Amino acid sequence: MFPLSKKHAAGLVWAATAITIWSGSLVMLRLGVTTSLNAYDLTALRFGVAALLLAPVIYRHGFALERLGAAGALTMVVGFGAPYILLVSFALQTAPAFAAGSINPGVMAIVSILLGWQVFGDKIGPVRTLGIMTILVGTSLFANLLGKGASPVGYFVLVLTGIMWAGYALMVRRFGIRALHATAIIAVGSAILYLPIYAIALPKQLPAAPVSDIVTQAIFQGVLVSAVAVFAFNRSAEHLGPIAGTTLPALIPLVTLVLGAVFLGEPTGNLEVISAVLIGAGVAMALSRSQKSMATLTTMVRRTAGKATSAPMDRER
Repeated sequence: MFPLSKKHAAGLVWAATAITIWSGSLVMLRLGVTTSLNAYDLTALRFGVAALLLAPVIYRHGFALERLGAAGALTMVVGFGAPYILLVSFALQTAPAFAAGSINPGVMAIVSILLGWQVFGDKIGPVRTLGIMTILVGTSLFANLLGKGASPVGYFVLVLTGIMWAGYALMVRRFGIRALHATAIIAVGSAILYLPIYAIALPKQLPAAPVSDIVTQAIFQGVLVSAVAVFAFNRSAEHLGPIAGTTLPALIPLVTLVLGAVFLGEPTGNLEVISAVLIGAGVAMALSRSQKSMATLTTMVRRTAGKATSAPMDRER
């Protein structure tokens, strides 16, 4: 083993923080929509709290309308703001958290490659092609789960949200919006557009929900996801370099699988583990830019896969 420098050790800690929060947000959404809150409540909590927290960023930098234009800013808000979270929340009413953690980044990676090829002239190449094929194989395993009586609606919605995520990422890349600024745009923009509609017209379970549930979701979705995870990701990128941008989405399927098993009691049989590993590896290859990056990513995915298989396994089906 090679000794780990303090810089890389710190980068790994920040990376672990970001990926745990991002994966945990899916588990928390699943928990919320299956207990005391509905999708409308969770979306309002997420962007209401995040908007208050990130309003100073908008006050200082604005909505970047000089670069994005009104249509571009609205596209970002729709692609990764309130409509996106609403759809993910609705999907999680019938689909398990690990499905969101696998299908969402898998579709995002494939669509991002195709958009990059069309818009920026990016080369796809053999490694990315292999990544796309691996994602498709991993995703196809969900067909086996659907054949056992699961509702297909949530899974199809997750395909749509993966496409929306890729569209948002395209806008951020095309116009060079920094991570924290982009997060502030979608948070404050979503609050402005969504909260009035929520207050006036949408059904609510918030008044009857336990205070502990409201506070927990507000802190996790509004503070940890919108601020802490973004800060942690940026810090990990500073310490680890561009590899962080590829590694973190690749680990979402595996980490969500483990968290869903531990906190929600979701099944983690062989099929689920294999699917998560394949999609995670495929995302890593699809988003990679170099052979050196691929070597590092392969090592990290293998290590995480080893941890994932130690999660509780359900009985043989």
